[in-house]
Amino acid sequence: MRSDSQRELQDLIAVHGFYVSLLEKSLGHAVPVPSAAEKAAQTPEETTQAVGAFKNWLDVLDLAMTPPVVRDSLKATTGFDLAHALLRYYTEKSSLRSGDRDKMDCVITFLFRNPVKSDSGPAAWQRPEVDSSYFFVSQAALAFQGNLYRALEDLEYGSMPQEHAQLLTEFEYLYQELEEFRHFDQIMDSNIVQRVRELKQSLGKSFYHPNALAQMAVWNDMFGRKFDELFHDAAKQIKTFAENVQREGGSILSRVEGDITVKQLAEVATEQILAEDYQYAQDEFRKVSKFKKVVDGKRPMRTAGTVPGAGPRQTIPVASEASEPAAPLRVAAAASAPASAGGSSPVPARPATVSHQAIKAEVLAVPPSQAVQNAVQEGKIHSARESIKEHVRTADPKLAQFISVKKTKITLSPAEVEAFRADYQGEKSFRADYANVMMTVVAYLSRMIVEVDEYNQKANSAYLWKPHADALGYLLSALERLNMESGAVMAIARARGLHDKAAALQTSVDRLKEYGKTVSQTLQAADQGAGA
Repeated sequence: MRSDSQRELQDLIAVHGFYVSLLEKSLGHAVPVPSAAEKAAQTPEETTQAVGAFKNWLDVLDLAMTPPVVRDSLKATTGFDLAHALLRYYTEKSSLRSGDRDKMDCVITFLFRNPVKSDSGPAAWQRPEVDSSYFFVSQAALAFQGNLYRALEDLEYGSMPQEHAQLLTEFEYLYQELEEFRHFDQIMDSNIVQRVRELKQSLGKSFYHPNALAQMAVWNDMFGRKFDELFHDAAKQIKTFAENVQREGGSILSRVEGDITVKQLAEVATEQILAEDYQYAQDEFRKVSKFKKVVDGKRPMRTAGTVPGAGPRQTIPVASEASEPAAPLRVAAAASAPASAGGSSPVPARPATVSHQAIKAEVLAVPPSQAVQNAVQEGKIHSARESIKEHVRTADPKLAQFISVKKTKITLSPAEVEAFRADYQGEKSFRADYANVMMTVVAYLSRMIVEVDEYNQKANSAYLWKPHADALGYLLSALERLNMESGAVMAIARARGLHDKAAALQTSVDRLKEYGKTVSQTLQAADQGAGA
């Protein structure tokens, strides 16, 4: 509800003028305007009548106004008066139509991408880089939120319902997922765009609350840049492939795979597709994703060996360093060797290098969509590990062992604290392997606690529980592989007489396995709920 009807009328007139000018430009002729919307208001009563008339007429014009038109037209404006008028108009209207939500998305993204600069200092907020940590993302959202409150100061709105505030916390995990995308087809296979749209729809009218708008503006900006970057990269690779085929004498009409021809690859219209609203361009985006996979399949791939249990021709792509969430674990096989005369433990044979990547090979040898989801979960584990490391290294030494995870507190053992404090980055040694696996065990525990808590909060929802159940399924399935890694490191520790280190790692693994029982019970409850 507006507290100043004259200010509201001015906003409506500004929005009306903006809409009419765009429609007249598109149609090539004048747009008839109802007389009630043209009549000048002199008295408070006339102002109230004019506000009502403009609102009714703008409801009609909104049906003819598409989000891409609003987005592209805002880019051509100077100043923020029009954008703020649109912001207040859409907020006051609080429409549940997807088209109106999309137009508001365009407005807040425009405002966020153009930080307000003060005469006496820097801009009010900094746009985070695509790979920024969530701390910087949340700081930018908070600063932009303050700007929105000032722009909407004459509007009245209640506090956001707790369930909607809880929904906004999902963005932290969406950023972790976004960080792991390296290729355009990963974005398309993840269905992340549709999931975010469903999240926004679930907010109802809370979508228009400044707290929600700030979060979504930052997401729109960062995701949009990542999406465009990977889309352009995919289109470039597709067109380069088509050019190479023709350069080598191939026909432009020759088939690459199935019904896909070189001509189709060469004619990918990058800018034209990006100019469309996502809802209307989905088929084109899926087509580009399909083309990218076909092109990738035609290029030679480096391989890291065969999938366990598969034929010799089935190989696994070597992941880049950027996608590897943890430093490699160099574990030596504690092969039997002749015991010394004193009966000491056998000395390990020459170390066999078994990387974290190789151990995960089996789980990555799955359909592409599932491999993407697995990579997302590994990224979240990596983020949890880095967050704990940051806490341990910066907190008061007396409090460093206490880690808050949702509503639970994890107390780290002295060996775990030591592992997080150590800095063996890039070092190829047993102590680096030991610290690495110790930190990974704690990170797995942290992720399990988070997902169990999130699942329990959303167990009664129609669909919000499922991503958390899927995450728990992955964590539980990966437990055995982590146990193998830990076992290999403990074998080396015992062989070297480092029994205290082996015992400390065993304690950490046992605690993780114990909580794994809670995860198993949670998944059983999820299965029963799904079957009910």
